Amino acid sequence: MQTDSSLYRTSVYPLALFMGFSILLGVGGPMVEWDHPDAAWWQRAPEMLLYPIQTLVCGWWLWHVRREMKWDWSVRACTAGALLGVVGISLWLVPYFAGWIPNEGGGFEPERIFGAGTAATYAEYALRFARAAVIVPLAEELFWRGFLMRWCINRDFPQTVPIGTHSWLAYGVTTLAFMLIHNPVDYAGAFLYGSLTYLLVVKTKRLTPAITMHAVANAIMGVCAITFNMPHLW
Repeated sequence: MQTDSSLYRTSVYPLALFMGFSILLGVGGPMVEWDHPDAAWWQRAPEMLLYPIQTLVCGWWLWHVRREMKWDWSVRACTAGALLGVVGISLWLVPYFAGWIPNEGGGFEPERIFGAGTAATYAEYALRFARAAVIVPLAEELFWRGFLMRWCINRDFPQTVPIGTHSWLAYGVTTLAFMLIHNPVDYAGAFLYGSLTYLLVVKTKRLTPAITMHAVANAIMGVCAITFNMPHLW
């Protein structure tokens, strides 16, 4: 069983570190952003600098604490997670492909800064996919389903609560919190996706299927963003 401090290092700190960079970008980005031909690339698009740093730093921390985590892998459970990832992201993307949410441009477009086919553009995309399909699934699921679900049941000793223990409070808090950290246009998709993830964890009593589900869903979203020229998706 994990100690209280170990649980925080593995399940709370990664997302806190990730969100710290996101807050820094949200607050500091507009201060340095200068969309001008003479501006440096990091001034024209501060996210092109912050996202790679965020990915590498959070990845380093997750690697640093990997031995403190319980990796409850199961081929069958993770396969179910992968399939639910396809279902969940399909439901999430329906409003976009149906035209209910307009493609207003914007989003992650390294070609605009570095040019199409350049090494810098390929590097940005590689790190962006690593962020979406590796860092985010680990940091978020370790927190939402590895910590917060259990904390809602036992605030004093969440590490004593078995993974996947059901309570309606845990479902409501984790699903609504997961929904609210996304853009309002994605609330419906995030709520459905979060509900499916909660059900998966409760049924399998494992965290790795939820991580697999999240990784597959985010990878598909990234592929759709590039393939269908919808950079606003991510």
